[in-house]
Amino acid sequence: MTDRAPESVTVQRDIPFHEGDGETLTLDLYDSPAASGPKPVAVLVRGGAFTSGDKGEFARHALDLAADGFLVIEPRYRLAPEWTFPAALVDVKAAIEWARTEGESYGADTDRIVGVGHSAGANLVVLAALTADEPGFEPELYPGASSALSAAVGYAGVYDFHALDSTTDVPAGEGHRAYLGGGPDDEPAAYDLASPVGQVNTDAPPTLLLHGTDDDVIPPAQSELLADALGPMTDVVHETVPSDHGFPFHGTHYDDVYERTVEFIRRVGVGVGGPDTGSPLRDVYKRQLR
Repeated sequence: MTDRAPESVTVQRDIPFHEGDGETLTLDLYDSPAASGPKPVAVLVRGGAFTSGDKGEFARHALDLAADGFLVIEPRYRLAPEWTFPAALVDVKAAIEWARTEGESYGADTDRIVGVGHSAGANLVVLAALTADEPGFEPELYPGASSALSAAVGYAGVYDFHALDSTTDVPAGEGHRAYLGGGPDDEPAAYDLASPVGQVNTDAPPTLLLHGTDDDVIPPAQSELLADALGPMTDVVHETVPSDHGFPFHGTHYDDVYERTVEFIRRVGVGVGGPDTGSPLRDVYKRQLR
């Protein structure tokens, strides 16, 4: 199904991209025919504690990024407790590999793919970047396609499950424990492998980490831990936002967070134009949303 968004951003919904344990996963694709190519790709991955939610959370970001010249996809992924680690990670990698395999037909530059995630989605985006092309985490559908990302952006992410358990009260079977299959004594390997801080390596792409100073869902220290680990390995920017866990979607902070994100992506060579390059289409969107 194709929708026509304001000012000719085209939204194609429910495009199949991965078959996981009998479930067909789909993604939404946002594109502006008015934007010249080849276009960098943005893969947007929502949160939901690995147990809830669906694509669509990042719709406003997707519209703005498409207006700024990106080809944008927002995929579904499998949820716990029905599916445990690494199912969701494999699904996110499948979305990246779909973009690399199918993106050229939409005018994409498949050598420039950035991942942006919130909360659980930030974990998945960053972990996908740090485990690019690891055989145990790769989907079977796109043989030979790389799951590497050119840059990663994490909003309020969880990056060290051991540290998260020591600072939050998580009942058994809920949240990340449902995703990991149990507690740290039950699933020590999953706790290690699903924590980006434990997978940091010299191939890590440039990474932007934003976290709310008043986040009472995922402690801001999670981003600090990852920034410290990534610092010697790659270009990492760690900044805070004076808000709570949902800051990327709050009207008060949206424009600031969006501009920080796009400026970073451009600075590291993945976005369209340079840091000061504006988008007339996005300016129209901003006027319509006020």
